[in-house]
Amino acid sequence: MITQDLVRQRVRNLPSLPTTVVSLGQAVADERCTVDRILGILAKDPPLSAAMLRIANTAGFAGDNRVSDLRTALQRLGYDAVLNLSRTTAVIRGFRDSKHLDSILLWQHSVAVALTSKAICKIQGNRAMEETAFLAGLLHDIGKLALDRCFTDEYAPVVEAFHGGEFIVDAEQRILGMTHATVGAMVAENWNFPPELVDAIRDHHTPPKDAFLANLVHLADLMVRTRIPYGPADETLVVALEELPAFYEVFKPGKDFDLERLTFSIDDELDHAVTFVQLAFKD
Repeated sequence: MITQDLVRQRVRNLPSLPTTVVSLGQAVADERCTVDRILGILAKDPPLSAAMLRIANTAGFAGDNRVSDLRTALQRLGYDAVLNLSRTTAVIRGFRDSKHLDSILLWQHSVAVALTSKAICKIQGNRAMEETAFLAGLLHDIGKLALDRCFTDEYAPVVEAFHGGEFIVDAEQRILGMTHATVGAMVAENWNFPPELVDAIRDHHTPPKDAFLANLVHLADLMVRTRIPYGPADETLVVALEELPAFYEVFKPGKDFDLERLTFSIDDELDHAVTFVQLAFKD
């Protein structure tokens, strides 16, 4: 068993977000921010900028309109999207290695959940939540990587049980007394992410009523797992969307909704996620 105090102590040793990403967050939060200020910050980290530009040209972001420079990317995607691209690139590159987990498969799952969460917001016309939804989806399983890195020996039997067919949350609770959702929330707190994001990561398996972001990530996670099983327990997973409480938290009764459009949109995002992660893993 592990304790929350021990987790908080060890997650402090995880890779922190690069100063470039921190500075971008501060700049974007400033209503007086300019394109030149953002470009000046990115110029201090050429490898991150190059990786971010590659990702900006994936189909999930650029579609058929490729961008060749960061100024165009900023103007086309907007400050929030560019900030999240930089965060995405930095986090994936900081957690490329793991002892027991298949990090590429985990990040493909996480990016697929991120893109799906964002796509649902787009379908709803909820543009204000798109980038927050993307980041919440991206980081919803960061606790798995944190446990694998900070508690390598203790996490080994969890992964073994997971590969044997046990749902990973059940294995974590049984063996460690704590789940990756709780640990992931502590990582997000350590990175000074906003409370709504911390809550969504912590609650994504058991989202409370009236918590839109947690229910959105929960729904997106299930939709992705039924299409790309993340482990043996997912291979027999069947989800009836319209029977899930989370479905009605995300899609409020009375609003027009095209389930077929959502299904096609999600299938597209899965292909985008694979390409996205392949580019992020490149040096």
